[in-house]
Amino acid sequence: MNKTKQLFAGLILMALALRTAQADYTLNLMKGVTKVSNDVHDLHMLILWICVFIGVGVFGTMFYSIYHHRKSKGHKAAQFHENTTVEIIWTIIPTLILIGMAVPATKTLMELDDVQDSEMSIKVTGHQWKWEYEYLDNGVHFFSSLDEASNKARQVGSGVDPRTVPHYLLNVDKPLVIPTKKKIRFLFTAADVIHSWWVPDLGWKKDAIPGFINEAWTSVDKPGTYRGQCTELCGKDHGFMPIVVIAMDQPDYDAWVKKAQEEAKKGADLSDQSRDELVAKGASVYAKNCSTCHLPDGKGVPGAFPAITGSTVVKGDITAQVNLVLNGKAGMPAFGKMLKADELAQVITYTRNALGNAVGDEIQPKAIQELLPKKSSEPAAKAAPEKSAPVADMTKEDLIALGKTVYANNCVSCHQAEGQGNPPMFPALKGSAVVTGNINAQIDLMLNGKGMMPGFGHTLKAADFAAVVSYTRNGLGNAVNDVVQPSVIQKLQSALPAEQDDD
Repeated sequence: MNKTKQLFAGLILMALALRTAQADYTLNLMKGVTKVSNDVHDLHMLILWICVFIGVGVFGTMFYSIYHHRKSKGHKAAQFHENTTVEIIWTIIPTLILIGMAVPATKTLMELDDVQDSEMSIKVTGHQWKWEYEYLDNGVHFFSSLDEASNKARQVGSGVDPRTVPHYLLNVDKPLVIPTKKKIRFLFTAADVIHSWWVPDLGWKKDAIPGFINEAWTSVDKPGTYRGQCTELCGKDHGFMPIVVIAMDQPDYDAWVKKAQEEAKKGADLSDQSRDELVAKGASVYAKNCSTCHLPDGKGVPGAFPAITGSTVVKGDITAQVNLVLNGKAGMPAFGKMLKADELAQVITYTRNALGNAVGDEIQPKAIQELLPKKSSEPAAKAAPEKSAPVADMTKEDLIALGKTVYANNCVSCHQAEGQGNPPMFPALKGSAVVTGNINAQIDLMLNGKGMMPGFGHTLKAADFAAVVSYTRNGLGNAVNDVVQPSVIQKLQSALPAEQDDD
């Protein structure tokens, strides 16, 4: 009797505990915050209750038959070989059940894949072990990594209790910000290995695969913060690349975009810094971007990630190390695309004068900036282009050289470095009928845009525009052997309707 009372008391306490923890822990599929996530939840519950009904019916009949027709009551098993009526019944009923399940499931799947009529597009690229976000409509671009507090607490021997860190391993330094009540299209790919982008509140997940583009969409009705993780085992720090999505009302989102664009325009701090200052700041850059592979003490992981301490590269010619850090090699990513010039100078100087190394030299941000790809010119002013000073013509060689830089800064993320694109989402430029065809048709497409491709008529200066057109027609495996001059583009830009402000 005492054991029975203890059992019941334990069950009651367990039920109360589960009820208390219900907000943080649940065994059922969550509803989420979008129409799609609610539709997925409703489909899940429909299928669940159908399965429960079938299970109760089948096992109820089975257990009833076993109990009430057992041998001890004198029952004997019936002897028969077939029954056409029964066979027809147990064929028709499951078929009807499957059809009843397939119709709503197909409807939900079609809804999940319907990215048409999207109001904005965000490209998501998975890296080991961070996410890259590129807003294709407004040019905002950044990398999102595990937040500093979680990164410190996760280190072995850090002495930090993870329970004291808010949203431990589920927080980032730069969250993805989206507006509410807008249909947002996501384009997923990866730079190294397969990743998978998953935010439970949105109701779906999508794989990010190198060389491929996957699509998904969402529309969040209420402002809030929604957290997720990478759900594809992608290497050593797979568990440390969380996702944070912040949904804002349109005015707040517009303010965030404006602030992000202003910060991007500021660029890196190119002022000279003392070696001690570079080393001090480089320590935090190293901890955030390098310690995962090379370890906090710089000893690396033999056979996988080389040590920084005593490295012949780090202790050797600084130019060779800079080139390696900027452009990457094999499993090492190209940090020239991820870090600013001042951060690169700081971390390079740090590795050469810390972690057991004492080379005694440094490199300044200005020197790094000279080695980075030159940014394209400032966006064309919204004032009437015809009032601008006439632009000079350029040689074919100068157009192509400038066009290569403009292409790297404006086109490569979609059409890829060699112009191979990512079909069917982003068409190849190499051998393209548009690029190798009538030059006026290509110029019109680039001025005004089409579909997902934005119009560059208001965002590139005439010289940059002419240069990138000429480059695509005489580079990337194409040899059309014609060019367009900036003066021609300037006249076409002056005829464009004024760009409308979002606000």
